Amino acid sequence: MKWLSSVHKATQRFLNSQRYHLRGGYRSRFFHASNPKPDQIRSSSSLYSGHYYSTSTILNVTESSSDRWPESNKIDNNVKKVDLEIISRETVKPSSPTPQHLRTFNFSIIDQFMLDMYTPLILFLPNTDKASVSDVVIKRSKLLKDSLSKILTRFYPFAGKVKNTLHIECNDEGIYYAEARVNQTLEEFLGHPDDDESVRGLVPESPCTVESSKRNYVIGVQVNIFKCGGIALSTSLSHKIFDGHTYYMFMKAWAAAARGSPETVSPSFVASEIFPHNPCLENSMPSKLLATKRGSTKRFVFDSTALALLKAQPVASVNSTHPPTRTEATSALIWKAVAHAASKVRPFGPQSPHALLSAVNLRQRASPHLPKESIGNLLDAAGAMCFPASHLDLPTMMGEVRESIARINSDHIESMKGVKGHETFNEILRRLNQLMNVTVDGNCLFASSLLNSRIYELDFGWGKPIWFYITNNGMARYMFLNDTLKGGGVEAIVTLSPEEMEIFEHDPELLSYATVNPSPLQFVR
Repeated sequence: MKWLSSVHKATQRFLNSQRYHLRGGYRSRFFHASNPKPDQIRSSSSLYSGHYYSTSTILNVTESSSDRWPESNKIDNNVKKVDLEIISRETVKPSSPTPQHLRTFNFSIIDQFMLDMYTPLILFLPNTDKASVSDVVIKRSKLLKDSLSKILTRFYPFAGKVKNTLHIECNDEGIYYAEARVNQTLEEFLGHPDDDESVRGLVPESPCTVESSKRNYVIGVQVNIFKCGGIALSTSLSHKIFDGHTYYMFMKAWAAAARGSPETVSPSFVASEIFPHNPCLENSMPSKLLATKRGSTKRFVFDSTALALLKAQPVASVNSTHPPTRTEATSALIWKAVAHAASKVRPFGPQSPHALLSAVNLRQRASPHLPKESIGNLLDAAGAMCFPASHLDLPTMMGEVRESIARINSDHIESMKGVKGHETFNEILRRLNQLMNVTVDGNCLFASSLLNSRIYELDFGWGKPIWFYITNNGMARYMFLNDTLKGGGVEAIVTLSPEEMEIFEHDPELLSYATVNPSPLQFVR
């Protein structure tokens, strides 16, 4: 396996010198992870009992972000709460039925082994034309629902239920849809969003981030309407079929339908043909990537000036023909600071590794390219490794990031295709699990990115987003990179253990380039 060859060599070195890690103590900590059950929502009909809201239900309930996690998982009981009221819940169904021959949707093999979790993403849309709040509640909400129903006929698997790891049952049961009123203006909310909990409070309660998608909704939507008429359009998406590009294509289609554009996004469902699933897959994604305790999440923003300085660094790589990209530069800097923080919390020997796994979009790397409107998880993980007990320098780590991503090339993707690719996937998963076994205490940072995705160009008919945010979907250590609204900057959302975050957020080198938790409004004014 070319893509993990360097990781494999380092792993073998570590296994030879540290075999006791696999026999006792450390190893036993990782194979008994459990996912805490969320609190039941305050209704007699809920996702957790396998039911759904078939008609709109008017409620007088004040929800807060604290309702979304059990008491045992809370790190800080004094977090800010979102003062909002859920005013309706319902299901939105496709405007026309799915044909009988499309009633079973096959997952690709990548969908098959993808971790079963929900990813919450939120678009903050201003009330640019100063429509009254009543108009927003009545007219815009109806427009969102009607246009969503319309596009679900094309994105028909999203209105079904996940049957198992191989299929979606396309039964047109619809998606969960809630509306909420927030007792703040959008400007007030975004003025000091220094707490991930505040944003998490806008996420649909059903489905939620810790609930399996099997037999449940593929998508949950919550339309949060602020006192000013601004909207936080929040979606919670099953990772069994949604990667970041799939999210963008779905939202692009929804936005076009909402504003009455003739532009049509026609999803391509070729992934399962190119990468067919395997009912006898021997290995699975390592569960150690998932959190068993509540983490700490902070935002770090790199403006264009800081990025220019950061990208002036050399790249220690055989592929150093060009300066570092935004992804390479910010990923390496954050990984370096994370590895340093981990080494201060836990002892690292000379051969103790810290890993970076970067999600890589396969669509444009395949030859020929996969259709740009391909739906599903068309991803691979680029593996890189460092050793925090030795000297960590930024040019070397930039080089490691670049070389790991370069291994996800057209030849590698070709080896993944068809039935012949099943052995490739088994080997990839075997190596990933081996890597997790030797990164003691889960010393692995998972990285994902929607840089250059054009999220900020989405327009539902009353203005483009002023902020886009993604909350952690249950990963133990996680870095998500996104564009800033203006200026070509990068916003990094990082989740670590509270002990690691305390060290990481004060890292001098990191802070020489990044600002911690700035208001998104700085890019609006």
